[in-house]
Amino acid sequence: MKAAARIGQVLSHFTVTAPERGTGEIASLLGLANSSAHELLNGLAETGLLQKQAPGRFRLGPLVAGLAQVLANTDGVIEAARPVVARTAEDHGETVHVVTLTGRHLAALSAQTGNRPVGVARGVISSETPLHAVGAGKLLLAQMPTAELLRLIETLELTGFTDRTVTARSHLRDQLSMIREDGFAEAVGEWHRDLATCAAPIRSHAGVCVAAFSLAVPLSRYELQPRAYRAIAIQAADRISARLGWQDIDRRAGQLPGGKSVSWDDVA
Repeated sequence: MKAAARIGQVLSHFTVTAPERGTGEIASLLGLANSSAHELLNGLAETGLLQKQAPGRFRLGPLVAGLAQVLANTDGVIEAARPVVARTAEDHGETVHVVTLTGRHLAALSAQTGNRPVGVARGVISSETPLHAVGAGKLLLAQMPTAELLRLIETLELTGFTDRTVTARSHLRDQLSMIREDGFAEAVGEWHRDLATCAAPIRSHAGVCVAAFSLAVPLSRYELQPRAYRAIAIQAADRISARLGWQDIDRRAGQLPGGKSVSWDDVA
């Protein structure tokens, strides 16, 4: 495996729920000998990508924080999404994410928690979130080139978190085909029984999907007005896309799957 890919694999295993890793853990996760993992981790610590906490224990290092700050200040998607994320969370009170796919993991580029008394924590989207059980994961999978998608599906662990979770690869493939056609994805009670997520594509000036706009809503609220939440996600994604230079008159008018048009200001 190339060095860059190996480094990416190592860094992806440091998460919110597992911020510190040991040499043995990384060796097991990557299928390496302990001596190889030791050499790799110490090398990354010398660059600043990792930081030693104790003998054989590591956390993400200061270079990662510096790179994250550069990304936050310069990335076009994050900059374009910032006002739309803030407005959506404020106007509708639900938790909002702008999400991308890094390998087999989701990464939140931007997030804001809703302001309702009962809501969803922003940490619901992380590198450990199952792709097949949330709207953003399904949406981003559906936007992948077909050959690459089919290879990736074969490697996914389709864990059944609830009785609504898609666990059959053939069913997932069919569902992703429909999502690609509709340009919208949702997962209702598929990861957690009381959670609904929906997502729409954020497109570059060339029309390429570069991220997903995602809403995370308690199931009881989502089921009362699912079309309204779909409209919010689609129109927010289109607004960010427009800020990136994408122009599509039909979608920017708020066209929902099925042909019904809904105004941003009409959505409660």
